[in-house]
Amino acid sequence: MTDQDWLRFDFFPAGSELIAQGRNAGGSIMVLKEGEVEVIRDGRFVSTIKQPGAIFGEMSVLLERPHSATVRAVTDVQLYVIDDALRVLEAHPAWLLQIARLLAQRVNTTTAQLVALKSKDGGDDDDVLVLPTNVFSSWADPQI
Repeated sequence: MTDQDWLRFDFFPAGSELIAQGRNAGGSIMVLKEGEVEVIRDGRFVSTIKQPGAIFGEMSVLLERPHSATVRAVTDVQLYVIDDALRVLEAHPAWLLQIARLLAQRVNTTTAQLVALKSKDGGDDDDVLVLPTNVFSSWADPQI
């Protein structure tokens, strides 16, 4: 893999759909260079993003599932597209760590919002995140 064969620049005019909820990722992650996008899930507005460096499509790539939300250009948008993102991330583990940190921040924010909602509703379900067996079984712990 050469330094830049996995990276391309793309442009979307305002109103364009960058990512469609339910569509397969195709293995690409997008990185915002300039512009503003909105995120919509199940027809409901989630957020507006305009910070350069924001990424889109990483959950679909990492989970190997269709996109969980639609991303639409609010203004003209310039971005970088990382094709065959899993291969690129395997070759650049520091980038993978940064994406993991970003996802942890999102989980933290979402959990705080969920706690606030449950406090209003009085609900107390105990959801737990668990690593798949194939992950921790490779750690060579004789007790596993």
